[in-house]
Amino acid sequence: MHRIPINQRHFRSGWLWSAIGLVAIAGVAVWLTRPEPLHCDTPNALATSATSNVLVQSATSRTPVAATSIGPTTTAAPAPQPVVSGEARFYSFSQGVSCSFPGLPMDGFYVGMSTPEFGKADPCGAYLDIQGPRGDVRALIVDRCPACAPGQLDLSVAAFTQLADLSDGVAKVRYSVVRDPEPPPELSYQVKPDSTRSWFAILFSGAGNPLREVAIRPSGGGAWQNLTRGIDNYWSVSGAGSGPFDARVTDVHGNQAEVNGITMAPGLRPTGARLYSATPPFATPATTQPPVTVPTTLAAAPSSSSNLSSASCRR
Repeated sequence: MHRIPINQRHFRSGWLWSAIGLVAIAGVAVWLTRPEPLHCDTPNALATSATSNVLVQSATSRTPVAATSIGPTTTAAPAPQPVVSGEARFYSFSQGVSCSFPGLPMDGFYVGMSTPEFGKADPCGAYLDIQGPRGDVRALIVDRCPACAPGQLDLSVAAFTQLADLSDGVAKVRYSVVRDPEPPPELSYQVKPDSTRSWFAILFSGAGNPLREVAIRPSGGGAWQNLTRGIDNYWSVSGAGSGPFDARVTDVHGNQAEVNGITMAPGLRPTGARLYSATPPFATPATTQPPVTVPTTLAAAPSSSSNLSSASCRR
């Protein structure tokens, strides 16, 4: 967790204090006129295309098997992530989040997004850097808030208290999607318990970035089959067979990892693989400041046709 101190500003003239007071009152009035949420579900890449092997655990044994992490080929400097101006509330976090991530610590920093931003679980597993009136926090996207408008965030209590006092209830915030958060998390998976040879579903966590594509093939070789992502964040396909399978996971920036020996066995399975490297992938940093945008229906959800480094906040 990296914290960015927020500079305190001092105003020296009485008329300016009065103007700010009127603006604050008007802002509160606007928020109060919004309908209260009926329910919120509780829940670097490498600089070249060089391939490196890492060891993962087979789903059926403790024998190490090979997985491959593949970096994108681009070396261009990334564009700054769009910064969204919005609002945040807090909610009582519990298990059963919309992204289906299992075993999340109850005191973690989590965020739920509006239905238009959440899409079909598009931003699950990504992180938001959020700045508030009293501090900042990096929160994992794990949930959907059906009653939130675009730009409104639901934060776990632990995350909200990094930004404002709980007594505030609502906090003005600015947030952006994080690219390649460090340290790179470990990729894990679990097969949905009701999977069969006729219908197979798998959930990946620890990607760091939003995922763009998941494909599987028989471990003995064969053609890759692309899976379809559901709103519960599971990727599924019909008629895959009984396995075992190899899986190819790709994030929105083109980072890839292959995981071998996946069976129907239940339970969360760490792989030892990471989708991107801790080494900075770009030789030159971005020199332009990120734009500040108003909330829109796609303020933070990744696009399936483009990566987040070039995503814009638009309908």
